[in-house]
Amino acid sequence: MHRFVSTEDFNTDKERFGMLQGKYISTIQKINSLLPATCRPKYQAAICSQCNYVNENDYNFCINCGYPIQNNQLVNVYRKRVQQRQNFLFKAENAVLVARVILYVMGAFLSLGIFFIFAKSNQKYIIVVMALLLSGLFFFLAFWSRRNPFTALLTSFIILIVFFAINIFERLSESFTTLEGITGMFICVALLFIVLKGVQSAYRISLINEELQIR
Repeated sequence: MHRFVSTEDFNTDKERFGMLQGKYISTIQKINSLLPATCRPKYQAAICSQCNYVNENDYNFCINCGYPIQNNQLVNVYRKRVQQRQNFLFKAENAVLVARVILYVMGAFLSLGIFFIFAKSNQKYIIVVMALLLSGLFFFLAFWSRRNPFTALLTSFIILIVFFAINIFERLSESFTTLEGITGMFICVALLFIVLKGVQSAYRISLINEELQIR
């Protein structure tokens, strides 16, 4: 059987529900008044137009790429600075390329040591083996300098210093008194200078690439 609710009972229940709801609201308001006030700062972001990195609104430059965010007058200065870095990068890459070519030339020159096999000497086999080992080593370092120029050229520079020092001290009297010795010294110094310049340029390349890289 269905129970019919009269209009009077419905109004009574509605009043009770309103009273309960009012008590709950007043209780919640009292609890909120006892809680410490919280302040939610409005976060404003500035998006870099160069790399789309999200920076804080009070930053003048992008912390990712260095592009000016607030002052548009500095855009030309930024572009000029980037152009200078690219010019330095081009010169450094040329210096690394020259050092790499020197390593290839030395490897090819030392590979000619195989012809010592026809020499009339008791140490001809040792000379041939050492020449071929050094030739392969310089070829490997030249090829490795394409991927890791700084480490490869620095290793080549150390090997050249040791190799030239051994030859100079072995023929110390001839190195400074004969024309052949002086010429050899000049060639050694020139090769060391070219490779050392390549090492410095490779280090600059890594720094410039890291600076110009936009992540």
